Amino acid sequence: MFDPIPALESLGYTDREAAFLYLVAAHSGYFLRRQFDYFIDRNKGSIAMNFLKKASDAGHIEVFTYKQGWRVYHLCSRSIYRVLGDTESQLRRRKGDAQVRARLMALDYVLEHEAAHFLESEADRVRFFDRVRGISPKLYANEYGKLHSMLSAFPIALADREHPAQSLVRFAFIDEGLLSIGKFVRFFSEADPLLRAVGNFEMVYVGLSDFSFHAARAAFRNRFFHAPHRSAGLFDGVQVPAIWHRQPLQPQFTTLLLQYSYPAILRSEAKGSGRVRIGEEEWVPSA
Repeated sequence: MFDPIPALESLGYTDREAAFLYLVAAHSGYFLRRQFDYFIDRNKGSIAMNFLKKASDAGHIEVFTYKQGWRVYHLCSRSIYRVLGDTESQLRRRKGDAQVRARLMALDYVLEHEAAHFLESEADRVRFFDRVRGISPKLYANEYGKLHSMLSAFPIALADREHPAQSLVRFAFIDEGLLSIGKFVRFFSEADPLLRAVGNFEMVYVGLSDFSFHAARAAFRNRFFHAPHRSAGLFDGVQVPAIWHRQPLQPQFTTLLLQYSYPAILRSEAKGSGRVRIGEEEWVPSA
């Protein structure tokens, strides 16, 4: 099995620096200095400064300056991704400010769940669902074998790396400050066949405020607890395999409030609990 850490060390990085760069390259493409400090469990300025200078001098990162003095580092070098076998990774391409924040949040999520076994690359995910769980790629990939966009954009992890065939599969949805759950609903429209085929899964709704938590939970319950049972056949135009009958549906929903600071984005965003529209009903948080 290919070990990416020695390959990155060959570019002049220490083992800790190489391990951090690998996480960034696999999960976000962007990082903050505090995330590097968290990863190495140190808060000494010289260590981070030396690392950032080394990466900058080598042309491996570029720096974006936001308001209030925020500095965001983008791991953009093709040579880094080439070493890791993914030269055309979308993470090395520049993103809009909302996407950058979502990428930073995804990295924080991964750093906080270091014990989990993440399916890091698209190839890892396709291999796991196809070969380990026996799920047809028609349920989660296009005709060219590429994952549907939202299934490649968010972290996916196994709760039990020792027993992957039976493990709960944990899907994270990153809300970078959305004003509605529209994007979350679109995620379900894309991921529903795969989630039902997996059976034993947890959806983690990750946000910076609890503004949409209730609405997201209601949408999840409506889809997976109140929707009529679907038999084998066609689902949204996709032939559904009999595996749905072999995998009991065991959905779980969890919310995670990230209490970190991030650069501001240019559009309006949710700031906290408020009045949320759920279908034809309206929910007002209790005092």
